[in-house]
Amino acid sequence: MQRELQKLNWLDIARLVPEEIDTVLLPVGTVEAHGPSCVGTDNYIPEAIAAGIAERVNALIAPTISYGITRSLARYPGAFTIKPSTFQDYVRQVLDSLAATGFRNMILLNGHGGNNTDLKTVANQFHHEKRANVAVVHWWHLCADMTEKFFGHTGGHGGTDETAMVQAIDPSLVSEKLYDPESAYYFRPGADVYPVPGSILLYKEGEGYPEFDLKRAKQYRQKVVEAVGEFVESVLSRWSRLGF
Repeated sequence: MQRELQKLNWLDIARLVPEEIDTVLLPVGTVEAHGPSCVGTDNYIPEAIAAGIAERVNALIAPTISYGITRSLARYPGAFTIKPSTFQDYVRQVLDSLAATGFRNMILLNGHGGNNTDLKTVANQFHHEKRANVAVVHWWHLCADMTEKFFGHTGGHGGTDETAMVQAIDPSLVSEKLYDPESAYYFRPGADVYPVPGSILLYKEGEGYPEFDLKRAKQYRQKVVEAVGEFVESVLSRWSRLGF
């Protein structure tokens, strides 16, 4: 069946929600530089994860919140950023609308680290004020152990994991010709640098460079989808057993 909410007729939504479907997946990202990958990386990845798990968790997919909080990469061409207060208000109003539609379970699939704190704040407030079920999934954190096991090292912003995910989604969105290893910057704890001097950010020195192996990229994407799907399915099951 069609899982993208914006492609459904309003009468279909009225029939489906919440009697047949009470869970919604909301991809959230931003637009910013990602080394050899497209500036929409943080949007395309959560969208792909949502498409991969929607059937498994019996959910509809809400339209993506494509503009988030870009900080250290804001001066790179093609970047967009939203003030935290504006971002929080916007996300909250989207959640309120989804709740008014009849959804009981809100799963935010976040693709951008700059959104983490503000999404947590919004989700916590929404939960307490609406007594609603809400989870925020930061896929790269959730899959960190799997990523290290799969690649033999950690990922990074615009690095191994994100580049592999985008390459698996659409190889044309990744340009190996534009890749420059010198554009990778080891993001050292204890220093805040604006603008950050590199569009690939490594979280361990010497680890996390893009690989450009399409076969492995597709295998990795499948593992990410499986891991996130398993987690969301578990959370929904536990909420149900607890009567939430």
